[in-house]
Amino acid sequence: VELPNAMMIEERLRFEADPKNPGYILPVGPRTLILREGTDKDELTDALFVMDVGQKVHNGPRSMDTEIASILYLASNPKWIQGDVLELSCSGMAGASGIVGILGCIAANFATMPKEELKRHKEQLAQAESQEQIVEEIMTVPKHDNVFPKRMHHLTLSDESPEALQGAFEMVKKHFPPEQVSLKELEWSTPRRTATNRRYDYEYRTILGSDLELTFPTAKELSRTVANMLLPSNEFAVANIKEGASTAPSFGALGMDPEPSASSYPEPKDREVDASIPPTFIHLCPDYRDEVVYLRQFLEKGFRMTVRTSYVKMERLQFVFQTLPQETPESEIEALDSLELQEETSRDYQSLTAIHHPDYSGEGSGEYFFPLETGAYEGGMSSTYMEPEDEGSLY
Repeated sequence: VELPNAMMIEERLRFEADPKNPGYILPVGPRTLILREGTDKDELTDALFVMDVGQKVHNGPRSMDTEIASILYLASNPKWIQGDVLELSCSGMAGASGIVGILGCIAANFATMPKEELKRHKEQLAQAESQEQIVEEIMTVPKHDNVFPKRMHHLTLSDESPEALQGAFEMVKKHFPPEQVSLKELEWSTPRRTATNRRYDYEYRTILGSDLELTFPTAKELSRTVANMLLPSNEFAVANIKEGASTAPSFGALGMDPEPSASSYPEPKDREVDASIPPTFIHLCPDYRDEVVYLRQFLEKGFRMTVRTSYVKMERLQFVFQTLPQETPESEIEALDSLELQEETSRDYQSLTAIHHPDYSGEGSGEYFFPLETGAYEGGMSSTYMEPEDEGSLY
């Protein structure tokens, strides 16, 4: 990673005594994720951003560990978050739709924020009297129109069904303007063939995926989607291609926006990207996911992309429950000198990043770069992992 320990995330869960079963507790309220300053020490650092995620009543700890690890991984590699960003299959676990894309981009911004600007941000948070005031006063759109990295143009959250996107809709509409975040129904896992093979409408500078389905043949469709929707590494070719957010559909495309809104947003020319960082696909999943080999082979041999894999470790600290009297503000927890540690664990994850061949010019062009589409890859090489598509041919 570029910046180890760039960010810390507190997963705050609330419980209350079960009135029917003495000695037992029941979950109450949503899950709260708090972005905190990064540190290599076992200490609770200053809070930077707070968001309630998922269902109205949480389902306990550890159910979102992979999403949290993905957010931390993006925070530790903030250079990837620029231009137009797409998150694939944003439904997530425990009903927390779009969390990897939203909090991953916000965490990347804090990881690279200058010290003076970060100090001013913390001073604003310190003025809030309680946790509820932080959510109400600090996280509303008028005061947080600059939470994303300066080089990021737009974030598109996508999923394969409107039902899955509905969970992210209210949260996005409440906290972010459509110029920054939009939702899009995107089907990618089911094979789909037309007279001209499968084509995709937009191309993005960064594509995110967290613990996606990687079994065969889904891994083949994922590699096809990534190859067609990721901008080329050649910046001269990128200059002639419209990035995804310039024409990304608004909320109205899902039939969920009661007010008419523009279906396209002008690209912010004042926010230039770092051309030395090629457009990148980023995926993170638990280390036991052996199916990653399918995705890597399809990307490398089927679309001639450069793929790198590695392992990262997330450390997890679980503290003893803090008991507060009813109606006591949670801000008192922040004033505690120390918390009693109950358990310290770690978990390994494997990351995969992919970029296009430097000679690829974009828009699915060039038979040499897409041998999986032309049939040259599957027809010219034997493989124990793959099977030819129905009605597949060389051209």
